[in-house]
Amino acid sequence: MLKEIKEPQRTVCGERIPFDNIHAVSVSLPQLKDVIGYEEKRTETLSRLKSGYPRFVAHSYIARILDYNRETEKIDTPQFILSSKKAGETIVRKFDIRDFRILEDEGITTLVIPNDADLEKEILAFIQHTGCLASSRMAEDFLVKKGILREVFREDAEKDSPVEKILSKLSSFSSEQKPEILLSVSGMNGIYTAFESLDRIRKKEGKTIWIRLGWLYVDNIRILEKYTSDSYVIHDATDLEELETFLQTNSEKVAGIITECPTNPLLLVPDYPRLKTIVDRYKIPLIADISVAGSAVIDVLPFTDIVVESLTKFACGNGDLMMGSILLNRNSKWYSELLPVCRELVEKPYLRDCERLAYEIRDYEQRVLRISENVQKLAAFFMKRPEIRNVYWTGSKKSSENFSKIARIPGIQSGVLSIELSIPLEKFYDRLALLKGPSFGTEFTLNMLYVYLAHYELATTEEGKKFLKENGLDPNLIRISVGTENPDLLIEEYRKALEN
Repeated sequence: MLKEIKEPQRTVCGERIPFDNIHAVSVSLPQLKDVIGYEEKRTETLSRLKSGYPRFVAHSYIARILDYNRETEKIDTPQFILSSKKAGETIVRKFDIRDFRILEDEGITTLVIPNDADLEKEILAFIQHTGCLASSRMAEDFLVKKGILREVFREDAEKDSPVEKILSKLSSFSSEQKPEILLSVSGMNGIYTAFESLDRIRKKEGKTIWIRLGWLYVDNIRILEKYTSDSYVIHDATDLEELETFLQTNSEKVAGIITECPTNPLLLVPDYPRLKTIVDRYKIPLIADISVAGSAVIDVLPFTDIVVESLTKFACGNGDLMMGSILLNRNSKWYSELLPVCRELVEKPYLRDCERLAYEIRDYEQRVLRISENVQKLAAFFMKRPEIRNVYWTGSKKSSENFSKIARIPGIQSGVLSIELSIPLEKFYDRLALLKGPSFGTEFTLNMLYVYLAHYELATTEEGKKFLKENGLDPNLIRISVGTENPDLLIEEYRKALEN
């Protein structure tokens, strides 16, 4: 059963979100100065953090393992706690590291490298972009085995065939024949696995250009920037004319297309039936990241070759684990080649994370239906407010028709919307008495200064602001992950923040 969230919530800077859960993946940044302090890595902000999104902020349990290694293994050079030995070997090969150690102890893999600040920075970025990090539950079990923790955090979990139950639930949403589904240690690991698998296959065919369709999440952008030899960017995901024009003269060199459905944070959706005819005509594989909507809301597998979803989001609903899924379309031209490569590359999730998700995913459909109702009520409220310049959601004029073509249930909407203010940002943001922090897809409403947290370097320079404006992004845009609370209560909190 979904939990009824009745009261507005306001926490101090650095508190976990959810605040009573050691495995929380978000962190409270209740004032604009906290967001700026977080991005600028100011000591007064970072010292208060009890959690953070794990790919950006090391979990406290991971930090304790690093301390343990320093003491017991006498490690005094950079070390990284990874999801597996395979991940460590991949990093060693990719960066051609000659002097290294890979330690394995009670299920934990540690990669140790020489002192090299540039190499350390590159490896940290690689781990962030590819999501190959150890989970908090994996770290927790290690600390219990070593006697550093007395017991594991108590939580509801499904111990009986958890992986099978997750796969069964995800399969039930597909209209096509049962898809091949692989679970990954994080959503980003799912994206990277899909990209790297297709890239290897397509390079053999002499295809090297990757197309980015839409303004995508920052790490999806970084993967194409860093790990491709060439890429082409179409900032408006709905602009299929530009896509066709480019393919008319370059299709022979194109390896694949990566997009999001809907895009993050502008909630744009292309015409997927038309997109399918285009990619089929030019024989181009398509990867779609559906995290902003989720597989219980949309079904785009018939129009794509690979669908990736961050199960950290709506499938989980509680913001307390990291996991992803890769759905392979069995009708894809590349399916038989893709499957073995994806299986080889993917980093599998930890069993206890699967047990927790198997419990949480039972409410997936009920959760997104209630959230969809709230989104529609909030969008209607925001569109009437003079303090709001623009409202971006899947029910907008620009997205609604295309979104309806892929929605599993008539009228359902993505649980995320974004608002563009016509009043000063700080005034609204600081006074809003609702949770504010990174991530989305939770049963509690979560507000995020998206551009500040994903593209701070653009939001704080004149050149960057100009670039954002050219691509329809206001630096002061607020992305709202709508929860299951009483919508009247939510509207009242937004009204007070807008009017005060």
